Amino acid sequence: MRWLDYPFYRILLFLIAGILFARFIEIDPTLFIYAICGAVFCAITVLVIGKFSFGFKVVFALSVYSFFFFIGGAHLYFQNEISTNHFIQKQTQGQDHVLQLKLSQRLTPNKFNDRFYAQVIALDQEAVSGNTLVLFKRSDSLGYKVGDRLTVYDDVNLPAFARNPGDFDYRNYLKSIDVYGQVYVDKPRILSYTSGEGDLSFLLRLRKTILTELAESGLRDRPKAMIEALVLGQRQNVDPEVTKSFRDAGVIHILALSGLHVGIILLILRFLTRRLLRLKYGRWIQSTVLILLLWAFALLTGMSPSIMRAVTMFSFVAVGMNLKRNGSVYHSLTLCAFVLLLYDPRLLFQVGFQLSYMAVFSIVLIQPVIAGLWTWRNKVKDFLWNIFTVTLAAQIGVAGISLFYFHQFPGLFILGNMMLLPLLPFIIGASLLLILLLLIDFPTGWLTASLNTVLEFIIETVARISSWDAFIIKEVHVSLWETVLSYVALFSAILFLLPYFKRSKRERFYLKKPNWMLHLCMASLILLFGLKGYKSYSSGANQFLVLHQATGSAVSISNKNNAVLYTDLHVMDSIRAVNSLERLKAIENNRGKTLVLDSLKNLMSYKGAQLIVVDENSLYNTNIKNATILLSHSPKINLERLILDLSPKLIIADGSNYRNVVDAWKVTCDKNKVELLNTYEVGAVEIN
Repeated sequence: MRWLDYPFYRILLFLIAGILFARFIEIDPTLFIYAICGAVFCAITVLVIGKFSFGFKVVFALSVYSFFFFIGGAHLYFQNEISTNHFIQKQTQGQDHVLQLKLSQRLTPNKFNDRFYAQVIALDQEAVSGNTLVLFKRSDSLGYKVGDRLTVYDDVNLPAFARNPGDFDYRNYLKSIDVYGQVYVDKPRILSYTSGEGDLSFLLRLRKTILTELAESGLRDRPKAMIEALVLGQRQNVDPEVTKSFRDAGVIHILALSGLHVGIILLILRFLTRRLLRLKYGRWIQSTVLILLLWAFALLTGMSPSIMRAVTMFSFVAVGMNLKRNGSVYHSLTLCAFVLLLYDPRLLFQVGFQLSYMAVFSIVLIQPVIAGLWTWRNKVKDFLWNIFTVTLAAQIGVAGISLFYFHQFPGLFILGNMMLLPLLPFIIGASLLLILLLLIDFPTGWLTASLNTVLEFIIETVARISSWDAFIIKEVHVSLWETVLSYVALFSAILFLLPYFKRSKRERFYLKKPNWMLHLCMASLILLFGLKGYKSYSSGANQFLVLHQATGSAVSISNKNNAVLYTDLHVMDSIRAVNSLERLKAIENNRGKTLVLDSLKNLMSYKGAQLIVVDENSLYNTNIKNATILLSHSPKINLERLILDLSPKLIIADGSNYRNVVDAWKVTCDKNKVELLNTYEVGAVEIN
């Protein structure tokens, strides 16, 4: 199969290019509309004239590609546009309102909060739209479920953005999935509650019944939670320690219901429906049945975005597998990506979408190359070899994305996957059988005991693997362009070598001549090393930063080779202080440098810039003038007197202060014409 001969490959590339163009370059959206109309006019003109000479074909092709380029850009713009009745357009930041919420999706809880996505139905009795993140204290033990409706008196806050250099931009992530706020709901603020039990569809009621049956089946807590995650996508009951061990061992994808599980379920369903192939039009009948069953499964699990993507992908793959044509899997993946991006172009920027497609694409493209290096006549050895090559190909594909977003890579992923992947089809099959037997009230003691034993063994083994910290590669930070260039180099090298691996072993390594794929690979590597060299050269700037840290204070001073991090985290408990310190140590200014930790000083200076820290002791030296003032831990001071005493050029309030105190300081500073910066609003502040 020659790459890009299939028209949808080229159309998809132009659609993606248009989405990227609109994401990073702001232009008047009406220009997209004019350009789309112009492209359609050119294409229709060529069709009407009917003279398909070489020149006309080129014009027609360019018109079609331009059409999809501008469709991608326009669609992204209008998807990002917030409607006039969206709650974020009407509510005032930080002010309490009467909010009517409908819980729409349950998320994995953290140590302190139960978390849901919710639809905002009304704000102060006015109908509105939009989604928000809702957090309930776990200590309140409220036990809300998807579909429940609440009326609360509270404010909607904006999610945290990347306040320090290199921080994860949580606000941008939530925006990409249409969530524009977060509400911390305390129990006394809940005005009314209505159960959503009666609003649930048949499949969601069935899911609730299954969860109840599993709870009463005799399964232990950890195996039960694992089955709920594997088959129903319900991860909220999985022990956080189990999640961490699976992540560190490189097998977290086992717990996250996604393409891997849907692919296994597809294979099981293909096996169970294989007799349909004997019928007339059997392939099409089987494909239709498989697609209907996959979407019923998606509805049963609650239609999370990851499941929607996976089921859409494997619906196309199910058809492609029955067509049995060369390249049909590639065509199916391309069509699926095209449909998904037409539905929502913002998917392109979601981590789950990127990981799913990169893993599947890498398996399809890279695995045959690795598998062809060695062949086995023994079926068992060949089975294990194929699992090894599939795992390796998938990890090669997702490594760059994992390092870019999560900054770590599990060195023992092969060991964990070699153990789990052969067992996973049997575990999923046994779990589905258990659920079926429970629903028909058939005795399941033998199956429950077997799953308890096997799943407890898996959990303990994964925990043992994850305990080998030396094999977990952490704190690896790569830029977006480094990630892109690495992928271009990798896939162009694979595409260059792929034709040679289709030859016999004797002829395989006789390379006749380079082609443009090899040239692209070499050019990408040159650019990659050049970019890393420039990055290393330009990272030597001296910086004096007041960082943002909730309920704490931090200051970073850095140059090319060294950095000093000053912190005051004394009001935090030990666990939170350790986590906060690790996050502060990992900011962009401290990476790859000799880092020294120290406690926050009352007076700091660097390269002629001075910073006076006024903490809860409210003490300061009146002899220092025109310095920058950092107000820390809500000191009880007369700010107007401090301004008269010190004549500061700038006052900074960090995340350790109470919000209402900072608001009062802001009024005083405005009155005295002194600038006050709040790190909650502006993030880290550089002192010049």
